[in-house]
Amino acid sequence: MKRFTNIFKVLAFTAFMGATLASCVPETVDTVAKAVLGDVSVMNFAGKNPAAQTVTVVSDGDWHTTAPSWISVDPSTGSGETVVTVTASDNSDSGGLLEPRKDTLIFSGNTLASRLIIIVSQEGDSYRSASHLALDKVATLADGKAFVLDEAAVSAVTSAGFMLSAGEANVYAKNKADVKVGDKVSIKGIKGSANGIPTIAQVDECKVLSSGAYAYPNPLNLNDVIATYKGETIDFVEVNGVVAGGNLIVTVNDVDYSVKQVDCPAELSLSKLNGNKVALSGFTCGLLGSNMFGIITTSLKDNGPAVVPRPDKLLYAKWRFTATTMTAYQDFFGGTAGKPDATEGSGGLYVPSNVEGNGKIEYWQIDKTGIDVNAKASRIIGGTGHPYVTGAWPGDYWLFSATDNYEYPAGTSLHIKYLTRVSATGQRYWMLEYFDGNDWKPADEYPIETETESGTNAQYNFKEPTSNIAVECVWTLAAPCREPMFRMRCVANAQANDKGPLGAPNGGTCRIADNGDDGEDAGPVFEVTNAPAGGGSGGGGGIKPGTVLFEEDFEWLEPYATGANAPDDVSANSVGSSPNIFTTAALQPILADLLDKGYGYIWGGKGMTEWAATEPDSGNGRTLYLQKNYLKFGKSDWSSGLVLPVLSSLTSATNVELTFDWCWCMTGGSKPDIMTLTAEVFGGENVELSSAQPTEGDQTKLEWQHASVNFNGVTAESRIALHPTNVDPYVSNTRGQNRWYLDNIKIVAK
Repeated sequence: MKRFTNIFKVLAFTAFMGATLASCVPETVDTVAKAVLGDVSVMNFAGKNPAAQTVTVVSDGDWHTTAPSWISVDPSTGSGETVVTVTASDNSDSGGLLEPRKDTLIFSGNTLASRLIIIVSQEGDSYRSASHLALDKVATLADGKAFVLDEAAVSAVTSAGFMLSAGEANVYAKNKADVKVGDKVSIKGIKGSANGIPTIAQVDECKVLSSGAYAYPNPLNLNDVIATYKGETIDFVEVNGVVAGGNLIVTVNDVDYSVKQVDCPAELSLSKLNGNKVALSGFTCGLLGSNMFGIITTSLKDNGPAVVPRPDKLLYAKWRFTATTMTAYQDFFGGTAGKPDATEGSGGLYVPSNVEGNGKIEYWQIDKTGIDVNAKASRIIGGTGHPYVTGAWPGDYWLFSATDNYEYPAGTSLHIKYLTRVSATGQRYWMLEYFDGNDWKPADEYPIETETESGTNAQYNFKEPTSNIAVECVWTLAAPCREPMFRMRCVANAQANDKGPLGAPNGGTCRIADNGDDGEDAGPVFEVTNAPAGGGSGGGGGIKPGTVLFEEDFEWLEPYATGANAPDDVSANSVGSSPNIFTTAALQPILADLLDKGYGYIWGGKGMTEWAATEPDSGNGRTLYLQKNYLKFGKSDWSSGLVLPVLSSLTSATNVELTFDWCWCMTGGSKPDIMTLTAEVFGGENVELSSAQPTEGDQTKLEWQHASVNFNGVTAESRIALHPTNVDPYVSNTRGQNRWYLDNIKIVAK
């Protein structure tokens, strides 16, 4: 039997005080307990044939019980130290288990403060009486309610769960399951919520009903509405911005908004794209903070560094297709035998520019998996070196693109010229289109007409002949663009031989050609012919003041902090036991993530005068502790700090402002580690920061201090570090302790 030494001390003191008072007042002694304690606070019972459980109750007087109808207590009253048996009745009937149940068992004395409360629960079938609901109705349930979802489509699969969609309703299930995008599934689950958005907090059953493609709705352009967007619903969006601190930063009217990845497949993570321009698509999932929205990512396009100097030579890409160059393209586009491919997209195949520049010719097609003669959908490099396709179908298109990573400004002029032809049974009607930085527009040189031969009344501006013809177009960007594009899109099913539409994709060809000599029309050319000075990527290399260059809130530590039960010392104003990231096995991935993000760790002990801007290799100096979504540095005799990632988006020396929140630590006796912090650029400026934390005598209060530091002439090679001013903690603190906390780092251009 468990004994209660400390409890008896409390009860003995209570009894002594009661006896003392009773000796002064000669009245009847009240025997009702003033304190009731026990060795159990929670009891869980099986749904069928539940085993009895016991609790040892200790009191300084009489107690009685209050129990739900399905709980029996023996004895139901008592005094002193009593072993009580608690029994639950079966939670079932002829139909099987009933719903789970939960209530309280109370051992009461004479006041509310003198009660022992035990939470009693019993297993059951959560779905015994659960409603069969459509997805839009699931979102309206109260949290904790069970439901059965008969059918919804999987619209995204992430590292931790999946998104379900039906009509305009979207709900995120934070549970791993063996599903893929396009699956139709049924679900048994428990409703939850996060960030004010409905979720499925628990999936107990997930059945795949069918598989297929998922057609995403037209996305909401979040850039257009982010200044007024409330984040109160889950919407499918597209958004463009610059990555800083692992978040996508969207600037509208000089106000920065953050889009944070709540969940995504590992290959779509922003964590290694700091300083790059990125386009995301996905589902919004709530307001995470001031001007910060969550997103569950479904696609990502990395558009390269946000700031690229204007090139010395404007964009230019050229190809040659001859028998001697044929082998150079086979591995890229399909070889002489071709690569049958009926799936939607480009198939990852393209023809790179082989004369000059960084250009691509791709062929994008609609999904042909449900169309006969799928093997006819092929990409081939012919014996003459020409890239061509068979099985062209309305919706397919050839795509020309080129990039040198510079963002060409509005007003930029472009030019394309190439040869093309089809075979007699190839498709005749096409649309020539350019991308103006915002939208696809028909080429101005080719008037739009309406095709009626196939009965589709399709609009076109180009009829493919069966012998080579030159296509040549010029256009102007209406908006900044980093990857200019031009395409030739099939718009109708009608053969070039005038024999009408095809019943299915066939072996008829469509090619991008070359006249085989060194003449003027030798091969495709795609180029920028003129671009306004300035503008584009940072106005020729500069960065607009206020541009966020780096941002870190450490919220990505949440899963680790929860799993390790890490404390929140500053909010609690009390120093708890923090796990050391270097020596806790479960936290080792944090070190890898920090290094991947470009951080460095600096450390030193008593007697050291220099800091090593690298990860330490051994010794007690490895003192980096996990708090609830922030970091703690240092311990007795050892100081440590952090080196921030380089600002890779900088192309020239730039003045910046560094801001962050920090707080010194204190002992259990509330003695502060009175210290100062230094922010420095290695080999450059350093600034000592004094703390304004409140102290009263030898007492202190843990409270975040917001710091701001300006540095001049920072470059992409600069290393900014934060650390205690004196690496030897005994210099500034006779106890040898320079311990401190760090959160919410941000660097902006001045």
